[in-house]
Amino acid sequence: MKSKKGLTENYDKNKTGIIELKEYFTQIVPEKFLVRIRYNSSDNIDLFVYQPIENSEKRELLFQQWDLDIDDYEPEYPRSDYDKKYHGKTNSLDIVKEKLNWTDKTLAELYNKLDNVNCMGISNRNPIEIEYGFKGMGVFSYLVFDENLNLEMQEKYSDDCSKMFYKDNVVLSYGSGAIGSFCTPEFKRKK
Repeated sequence: MKSKKGLTENYDKNKTGIIELKEYFTQIVPEKFLVRIRYNSSDNIDLFVYQPIENSEKRELLFQQWDLDIDDYEPEYPRSDYDKKYHGKTNSLDIVKEKLNWTDKTLAELYNKLDNVNCMGISNRNPIEIEYGFKGMGVFSYLVFDENLNLEMQEKYSDDCSKMFYKDNVVLSYGSGAIGSFCTPEFKRKK
């Protein structure tokens, strides 16, 4: 079980590594792709990849897989139209790695970079979200912006509930993709 105190202490201890992780992930994800990856272990991941739609600003789901064994993954065939629509255009990890220009070495290096900063996942949303760990059904994360937040943005990202400005360009976040965001009393500001 993680806590706000652990979240802040981990950031202060690993700030340089977290910044390097953010920059590395930005470099390895192709333009207009959206990737969210969480390592359950060094060889087991949850992976969601959205690819750009040609001649559009929108993206479509390319791949979605929970509890994927990197070393022993076999896609299931045949696939229904429903699977293609709601679980991704492909269920081939090889096709996904090819489109991302990733290799097994990329996946191993990303795991090591996350592990070195005591984190478990990352997404290249805007801002980059780096997952620190679970508290109950929720996940504590860092939202790492490209620039320091001004006072207006600091206030916007401090809702006394699921987000709390921490310092410089970092907002602490607590939520769950499975059941939506929810509050943690640890983010309530003292008046």
